[in-house]
Amino acid sequence: MLRINSNITFAGIQGKVLSISPHGSYLTVQLSKRIVIVGAINNKFQWEENPEQQSGFVSFITYIGCSKPELSAISDQIQFYGGQIDDFRDSKRNKHFPLEFKVRKLSPESLVQLLNELQ
Repeated sequence: MLRINSNITFAGIQGKVLSISPHGSYLTVQLSKRIVIVGAINNKFQWEENPEQQSGFVSFITYIGCSKPELSAISDQIQFYGGQIDDFRDSKRNKHFPLEFKVRKLSPESLVQLLNELQ
C-alpha cells in the first residue's frame, strides 16, 4: 500500500508520493525537482486516458516548474513532445519553482524524454 513519502515507479523513473487523495483516486508524485505528476488510479475524473503500466495510472497530468526566463524555452519543449499546455500559473503542485505549466496529453515516453532534457 502506498503512503505519503513512499516511492513509486513511473515509466522507469523513481518518484516520491507527495499526497494521496482522500478517496484514493489519484496520487501526486514528484518525479524530479522540476516535474510533478498527478496520476489517476481510475478514470473517475474523465481525464484523457494515457495508461502507464509500472505505476498503474490510467491517466496523468504533468506539472512542470519554471522561472520567468525559462518560460518560452520550456513551452516550446512541451509542445515539441506533444504536450498540451492547459494552464500557466503560480506554482500549486511544484514547490521548487515559482511558476508551473499544467500539461495534458504527454505520453509516458515523451514525459521521460522531456524530464531528461530538463535535468
